[in-house]
Amino acid sequence: MSGPAAPPDLRARARRSGSKVARRVLDQPLRRIGLGGALVLLAATAGFGGLEEQTQDGPEVLTVGTPVDVAPFELTVHRVVWTTDLPGQYLSDDGNRWVGVVATVRNTSDAGLLGTTLQEALVLADVDGLVGRPAGAATRATSVAVLEDGSSLSPVQPGLTYEAAFLFEQDGAAAPPTTASVLLQQHTWRRGSLDPTLAWWDPAPAVRGELAVREAVSDAEQEGEA
Repeated sequence: MSGPAAPPDLRARARRSGSKVARRVLDQPLRRIGLGGALVLLAATAGFGGLEEQTQDGPEVLTVGTPVDVAPFELTVHRVVWTTDLPGQYLSDDGNRWVGVVATVRNTSDAGLLGTTLQEALVLADVDGLVGRPAGAATRATSVAVLEDGSSLSPVQPGLTYEAAFLFEQDGAAAPPTTASVLLQQHTWRRGSLDPTLAWWDPAPAVRGELAVREAVSDAEQEGEA
């Protein structure tokens, strides 16, 4: 057996350090690194947290309305709603519904990004009946829609700000959720294992919030209540 790989946070610090030696050491299973390899890693990654006590034991807490930098995006979560009707988006079954996380999206990188990368940046958990997913499992959005016209947000152009909804399809047999866990995930800029092209990989939870979910209300309904 080759043995386990180094943990993701240590690999990330080695990549940020720019040390080719440290990266080569991390390519080896942990049991083959030994004391000498460990010293190389500590020396190379010291300036990036390698010698610091790691106190973060999970994602930070999400605050609604506060911009969060989760490379390569800045996301500001506003609310979570559900609806059965969304122009421009189509459910796999007419009896199903959309659960949508409404957010402001900005691509902070210097190049356009496909919607698939954006879909990995915000995932939903603890919602029963999400289509194709076990109960409670975290899942990425079915699609991300621009609020203005309901079109799918792809590509995401650099520097532009979008008002969008991350959409998750829920089976109509399940009750509409009243709460949901929203997780924002950060990617790492690196070369692929099989493809040397640099790209955004390894989405990992960085921020998490337990948010209330309500039924979406149209502008006309809001005016009628006023």
